[in-house]
Amino acid sequence: MTQLPESSNQSRMPNKTAPIHPGWAVAVGIAALACGYIGMGLPQHYYQPLFALLLMLLAVRHGHIVLPYDGWRWPLAITLFLVLCLLFKLLIGGGISHPFAWLKVPAIEVVPAAEDSSWYQRMVPDVNVTFKGIANLSDWAIDITKLQTLFLVATLLGAVVQFQPFASLTAVALLVVSIPTLTSFNWDWVLLFLILGGAAFYLRSPRGMEPRTIRTPDRES
Repeated sequence: MTQLPESSNQSRMPNKTAPIHPGWAVAVGIAALACGYIGMGLPQHYYQPLFALLLMLLAVRHGHIVLPYDGWRWPLAITLFLVLCLLFKLLIGGGISHPFAWLKVPAIEVVPAAEDSSWYQRMVPDVNVTFKGIANLSDWAIDITKLQTLFLVATLLGAVVQFQPFASLTAVALLVVSIPTLTSFNWDWVLLFLILGGAAFYLRSPRGMEPRTIRTPDRES
């Protein structure tokens, strides 16, 4: 039986590259944080870091995110956690809203005349017309973040139990409630945040950490 030369066998063996260094995921995550801060600002409700922490723990627990055991472990974990905080600001970042702040009524104010004014100014005082809000209506506030959270949790529960009509209705309600908040963001930077944030998580996913196989072409011996 003839044997191929050793050099010919080695030329046909695939080459595998090393996994991507975790520093790349940290760098991409920091770039995503910068874009998210410019496009949306900082999180303004404690619900956002709370949900980010829960999602981070679940992702690590089930192996969807792989954290290294060297010095990059905590910088990577903190970076990905902050990216999730901004992601939940996008989903439930409505904050406090005053939906009837525009509702005002005219009010007439009489300006008293000065002591050294003329008799005409004393007889015919100056009148100012101003617009004032209606008590207990114009200053009524609603926490949009809590309302968004309610619809988001209801959507997730409907998806878990596979009740699609309920999940679809709550998702549409979440979108309608979030429209004023979403339109206030700078979407040029938000889009970059979503792309870079997704890339940072992909780099630390099991799929993204698989060694790449590079097949070299066969060479004639």
